[in-house]
Amino acid sequence: MNKKLITVRKAKKITQADIATYLKISQTQYQKRETGKIKISDQEWKDIARLLDVPVKDIFEEIDNQHLVLQKKIEILKLQIKALSSEKKI
Repeated sequence: MNKKLITVRKAKKITQADIATYLKISQTQYQKRETGKIKISDQEWKDIARLLDVPVKDIFEEIDNQHLVLQKKIEILKLQIKALSSEKKI
C-alpha cells in the first residue's frame, strides 16, 4: 500500500480515475499500482509526482513485497493440496 501517495492524492482532491486518465491506463490498473499489487514504474512515479505537483520523494515509498511472496506461497500450497486431493480420489 502506497500510503504516502494516497495521502497526498486525497489531500489534493485528485481521484484514482484522474491519475489513471493522466497515465493513460484504466482506473483498475491504477488501483492495483496504488495498493501495491502492480509495481509503479520509475516513469509513472515521475508522472504522478508531476500531476500532484510534488517531488517524487514526497510520494514514493518502498513496498514491502513480503506479502506478495506469501501470496505466491499460498497459491502454490493450494495447488499442492488440490493435487493431493485428486490423487486420493483415484
